[in-house]
Amino acid sequence: MKTPSLTRAAAKSGLWMGLFLASALAASGVSVTFRVNMEVQATIGTFNAGSGHTVEVHGSFDAWGPGVMLTASANPNIYEAAVEIAGAAGSQVQYKFVINQSGTQVWENDGVGPAGAQNRALALPAAAETLPVVYFNNQSTPPGIVAVTFQVNLSVQEAIGNFNPATHTVEVRGAFDGWGAGLMLTVDPNNAGIYQGTVNINGSTGATFEHKFVINQGGALVWEGNVGPGGPNGNRVLTLAASPQILPVTYFNNLISDPGAGIPVTFRVSLAVQISLGLFNPDSGTAVVAGPFNNWSPSESALTKSLDDPTIYVGTVNIKTVSPGGSVAYKFVLNGGTWEGGDNRVFTLEGPSQTLPVEPFDRVATLGPVSISVVAPDPFQVTVSWTGGPRVRLQKSTNLNGPWEEVEGSLGVSSFFFDLSFEDERPSTYFRLIGP
Repeated sequence: MKTPSLTRAAAKSGLWMGLFLASALAASGVSVTFRVNMEVQATIGTFNAGSGHTVEVHGSFDAWGPGVMLTASANPNIYEAAVEIAGAAGSQVQYKFVINQSGTQVWENDGVGPAGAQNRALALPAAAETLPVVYFNNQSTPPGIVAVTFQVNLSVQEAIGNFNPATHTVEVRGAFDGWGAGLMLTVDPNNAGIYQGTVNINGSTGATFEHKFVINQGGALVWEGNVGPGGPNGNRVLTLAASPQILPVTYFNNLISDPGAGIPVTFRVSLAVQISLGLFNPDSGTAVVAGPFNNWSPSESALTKSLDDPTIYVGTVNIKTVSPGGSVAYKFVLNGGTWEGGDNRVFTLEGPSQTLPVEPFDRVATLGPVSISVVAPDPFQVTVSWTGGPRVRLQKSTNLNGPWEEVEGSLGVSSFFFDLSFEDERPSTYFRLIGP
């Protein structure tokens, strides 16, 4: 009689053992540790651990069910959790991170996966694995802030002695930090001539930021010259992207090779207007050309009077800072401190020598306008006015093509009265100003 009872007990025991074994087999799998950086989400207010927010990982491993909660690691910005995932090695597992705002779920955006796929994905490993840290939504910087990497090649500057990697440093300075201290660049471990650095720039997509590279020679700053299209100083310009960007490698001062002895360039400037208006004394004044080729010195590269025209000043400078085909910035300076206004002048360097066209100082080529006012009530009595100067005088003609007649008594004054009643019924009278 006991045998059936024992048999039933044994059978019952065997049944439970079988159920337990099946349960254990179903729960076995590979441990995968998920890790996510929540720093940016905390910065923008999407995630607040102090307010009870949590981070979860949901995926195909639990049929996109309740997910697994992550906990803060030794780095309080990084949350992690180990999840046992069943399946064959190499099988695809899709997943996403989710912020749980006290019951409200905020899922990662679609497109966070590889190559813009909707979900993140991994190939199930054969043994336990810890995944690399990723940023929630792949957002490593707050909205509006873009990581920009600058790169500059200093090999030529080192070759010509402007840069010593043992004692000098190089920086990038620009509008991104109000032209402040800038960012010191470090050498590329794979290329000793290239220096690089990354800075977070706050701005909208498409915004432009002017900048330049600066060599710091132990406190003495050597700025690039006119190297780009930005502003009166020829700054470089970058256009901000929507995501982290790496700018192309550029050469300091756009100098791509050692110019050696340099290329002689003859500069010419007309000072006729300044002399006529008394703004420049040809007997005692000085005229200079300045640019990156002489560190923008207002006194180094002096010009002298041309033998053909004493109002034109001429001088030749050997350009060593730019290779042929590169752009050279410059300005003319009078009396050691009167600089031309506006943007820098720019020309493209040619070899083996070059003579530039005659340019009027400050781009002012005329002595200004002439105004005519009628002396009422007689319409034939007029006063002609202009900006006077010690060498400015008036001429008149009945034809724009001349001949022109000197108006006696007009030298050095700024107005003259005319009675045209006796002009023999001439149809028109024209006036012009001339100088020396």
